[in-house]
Amino acid sequence: MTLSEHTNALPELSIETLGHARFLAGKLDAAALAALSIRALEQHAAAQSGTADARLVSVSNDVTGTVFSDGEGEIKSHIDRQTRTLLFMGAELSSAAGLHLRSTAIFRLDAG
Repeated sequence: MTLSEHTNALPELSIETLGHARFLAGKLDAAALAALSIRALEQHAAAQSGTADARLVSVSNDVTGTVFSDGEGEIKSHIDRQTRTLLFMGAELSSAAGLHLRSTAIFRLDAG
């Protein structure tokens, strides 16, 4: 097995509304899709946290095996629960081909 280095830049996320982002890209592997999902979650957490700093402390990604080959992708993120110091979130990344990735994340909210 040969390991190749991926150095392609990630596509820019366009935030449509809080919890809804889009991007345009060619073929992306699971690592790139996970990175895009994390970026969308970080932006949503930052907007939700107000004056606190939202710091990612845990993330889990489940891939479906559906190939992202080309076109527009969409990430929908949501808040499952928020306490005084923690934010529990989830996200789904999909395209016309179907669901590609589900993410869950925990952010620590530090006083700003």
